Order: sequence, then structure tokens, then C-alpha cells
Amino acid sequence: IIVLLWACVSVMVLGDVSVYDENNLLENIQALTLGLSLLLFLMPLADRSRNDRLIAAFFSVLVVGFILRELDVEKFDLPSIIVFVGSGKGRNAMLAIGFFVLLSVAVFNFRYYFSLAKCFIRSRVGITAIIAGIFLIVGDMFEKIDIPHHVLIEESFELIGYTILLAAASSVARREIRSDT
Repeated sequence: IIVLLWACVSVMVLGDVSVYDENNLLENIQALTLGLSLLLFLMPLADRSRNDRLIAAFFSVLVVGFILRELDVEKFDLPSIIVFVGSGKGRNAMLAIGFFVLLSVAVFNFRYYFSLAKCFIRSRVGITAIIAGIFLIVGDMFEKIDIPHHVLIEESFELIGYTILLAAASSVARREIRSDT
């Protein structure tokens, strides 16, 4: 909240629009928030006793996609293979493969994972993740609207969405989601 207030004051009062420029304050805080979310979503994957690891793996792949969307890896001084995998068609292919692998795993035990997905969606953490998604969708809508400071509004909604997703990641890391079956 403090960051968003500071960003609004910087833009509206001080006229400093650089806070929402590419790879600047808001986007870097988004990347940091997503990095923390990724770490939290990865934690359950190490616990072989948990039966909800596929949900954590799904969100891990999703968050990697968000991180690569927020960071313009082609602007960093990185090896070309990392730039290829982290941007454009390489990024899309990597994410598609990740989601395909997860879907393949889910298909082999469809009834269990379908039940688990229903339990997740009805759970507090599932509702939290859905709310995060709504903020991200609203933020994306502002990217396409031509109003004053639409980028500030877009980045602010995205930061709120990513922060809510961080709360969901924290819950997933602490508590297993259990299926009805």
C-alpha cells in the first residue's frame, strides 16, 4: 500500500512518471513479489508426503510466466540461450511444455486431481488466487485504455494482484489442500 501511495504521489503530485516505466520501481517490486511467490509455491514440491504438489507446480509455472512477462530479459546482459528461453517464442514454448507436463500428470489420475481442483477453488486459498487473477485481468484492461496515467493504473492493479497471489502462495506453502476423495 505504501508503494502504491508513493507511486501515486510521485505521478500525480510530483509529475514523476518514471515510477511506472519499464524495469523501474513498480515493475521491480512486482518481480520481487513474484520471486517470493515462486519460492513459496516451490516449497511444497520438496515435501513428498503432500498430495497437492500438482497445484503448487501449476502455480510455479504460472508465476515463472508472470516473472518473464514483467522482466524484459532481452534487455539484460545475459547469454543468448537464456534470452531465447526467457522471451518471445522460447518463453511461450517453455511455458506450454510446463503446462502440458502438468496436464499429462493430471490426466493419469483425473478423478483425484479433478476433486482436488474443486476443493482448491472452493478453499480460501483458491478464492484468494481467483481474486488475484481478477486484479491482473483488470490491470491488463487498463493497458489497452488510453486515459491519463493508464500505465500507473495497470501496474498498480498488477502489483495488488501479485501481492494477493503472494498471500495465496504463503497459504499453499503452509497448508496442504486436501481432496474429497
